[in-house]
Amino acid sequence: MAQHDPSDPDPSGSKDVFAPLGQAQGRQMPGIIILDPVDAVVLANARAFELMLDVAGARPQSIEEFALPPVLRSLVPQLRDRLRERMDTSTAALLTVDLCVRACHVTGPEGARLLLVLERVQRRDAVEQNLERFALSPRECDVVMLVLYGHSNRRIADQLFLTEYTVEDHLKRIFAKIGVKSRTALAAKILGWHDHD
Repeated sequence: MAQHDPSDPDPSGSKDVFAPLGQAQGRQMPGIIILDPVDAVVLANARAFELMLDVAGARPQSIEEFALPPVLRSLVPQLRDRLRERMDTSTAALLTVDLCVRACHVTGPEGARLLLVLERVQRRDAVEQNLERFALSPRECDVVMLVLYGHSNRRIADQLFLTEYTVEDHLKRIFAKIGVKSRTALAAKILGWHDHD
């Protein structure tokens, strides 16, 4: 019989039971949101609440208060369209410069639902490169990046130490340079969604 080594923190000998997880071990749980057929939130995990704080600027206190932020609400019909006739696959889109949303259909006792999986991605550099082709000033790029995070004009003004009026002026120039008429169309053009204008 083998002797127990007192310096071994795992005397059970179970070291080889689990295969090394590598990078998967350090990954955060994604945000999970389940929507009913009319896009009401049926279920959301704590991570989804955290990620929606970044997007919407407000954290719901309970599932009853949980509503999709406008940028995600406007993307859901497009995700549903992509999934139509493809019940066994998923689709993905960038929600903000560094937040990806993947969607697929799930079915249970209550019927069909839409599963949204929200995860951080490393796309900021790609978005910044995309902005370069529009000849925006550095300050206009700052404003666009904050719009893509879903911030209001007031929040952008606070973060950049500007007045709301100045932010509105920047947005008018940005819309003209990029050829869009709304914040949603701006996000669509920069993040590669279908254009809504």
